[in-house]
Amino acid sequence: MGYETVFYFDVLGFRHLASGTAGAALDVFGTLTELLQRPTMVQQTQQWSHRYSLSDSVFLTHPDPVFALKQARELVFNLVRLNVTRAEPVLVRGALACGEIHHVKGIFLTSNEPANLVGEPVVEAVMLEHGLGLKGPRILLSEELVQTITAADRLLAEWQLRPTSMPGVWEVLWLLPSSPTEFLHEEPAIRDVCRLALSLLKTRGGHPEYGAQYRAFVILAARCIERVEKFVHSGKIAPPPALSTLMTTAAIAEVCDATSGLPDEYVTELLRVVDSLGR
Repeated sequence: MGYETVFYFDVLGFRHLASGTAGAALDVFGTLTELLQRPTMVQQTQQWSHRYSLSDSVFLTHPDPVFALKQARELVFNLVRLNVTRAEPVLVRGALACGEIHHVKGIFLTSNEPANLVGEPVVEAVMLEHGLGLKGPRILLSEELVQTITAADRLLAEWQLRPTSMPGVWEVLWLLPSSPTEFLHEEPAIRDVCRLALSLLKTRGGHPEYGAQYRAFVILAARCIERVEKFVHSGKIAPPPALSTLMTTAAIAEVCDATSGLPDEYVTELLRVVDSLGR
């Protein structure tokens, strides 16, 4: 037993796929497995204290919540980056929670090595991830954990965390690197992720069942760029990047004009955020 932060994530839309054909779910599971087994991803996940998986669900734990936040962000960002050229990209949604965790042996395993975990943070992370109805490839966390992280690293919290529409629930602006000083170095990779988000909005954003997931992805990307602009204005990022080129009003308008099923209020909000960049 110990006080740890747990990062839980699973594949966005996997339950919908699993309720359809088994082949579709197997394809997604195989892709996630292949991605997580790449040397760079293995090296990253090995930095966590414990690692567990079941079906498409992954649990990672670490005693340091700041470390957990940084590593969760990097893992999700790298997973998405590895998908930018795939015809069927795999996106994930997850949550961070902190508290007492018990690592226990597997029920059917003879080894005493931990193979499972239990505790309130496990339940909280799962509920945050899929029990609140928040859409899109997000990393969610409670306001209490935000306060803990803020006390330990205020700049990180101001840079990478924002409240959601759900009271007491925050999210990680995971397109952003862990430090504002790293933004210019990672800008090309962030640009690739923004392009992927726009591409998915155009091809899937209007779908009546799962379109909201891809609409939320683009809004998240726009809010990340908006956060960068805030730090540019405060002088914490120099030289200032060309933010308006990461996600242009013209590109958004083109996608919206070519995609049926996008709610009017969504288009208005998205254009408002993007149109304000660089001004």
